[in-house]
Amino acid sequence: MKKLLALTIILLPLMIFAEEAVVGYLGISGRGLNEAMQTALGLEYGVLVEKVYEDSPAELAGINVGDVIVKIDNEKMIDFEGLRTIVQENPGKTLKIEISRSGKKLSTTAELGQREKKRTKIDIDIPDMCELKELFGRGKEELQDELEALKKMVEDLKAEIDGLKKQIK
Repeated sequence: MKKLLALTIILLPLMIFAEEAVVGYLGISGRGLNEAMQTALGLEYGVLVEKVYEDSPAELAGINVGDVIVKIDNEKMIDFEGLRTIVQENPGKTLKIEISRSGKKLSTTAELGQREKKRTKIDIDIPDMCELKELFGRGKEELQDELEALKKMVEDLKAEIDGLKKQIK
């Protein structure tokens, strides 16, 4: 019960004061080009757009399913994680997007949307071991001492059981 109370005391302020991060939003899903796609499309790198969400910044910028996003603000897009990172780091900003559509290079701009990041950013100081010892009441040494005492009790009980068995026979 003490441990549950201590964890509640630690975690409750984290949940209350957690900072919600705002990130940029383009409104697509996709994936980086594998070697076969690169060969077929004649591209060295890029992110294939697999879905464009309705009323998203991508849709407003004219990006279509099947387009390959080659660069964003002159930065090469190698994989979807790289694209996600640059988009999330620029909420509300207008970015230049270079795409390849049916073998033709096109350029557009998209004003990124903003949304709350799905994960919560928490800014806390983690207690050191002394503080945790105070919270939980016991340190490693105390627990080891208790373990040794329990082992001795088990040995004593075994000896007592053996003695009782001898008395029964």
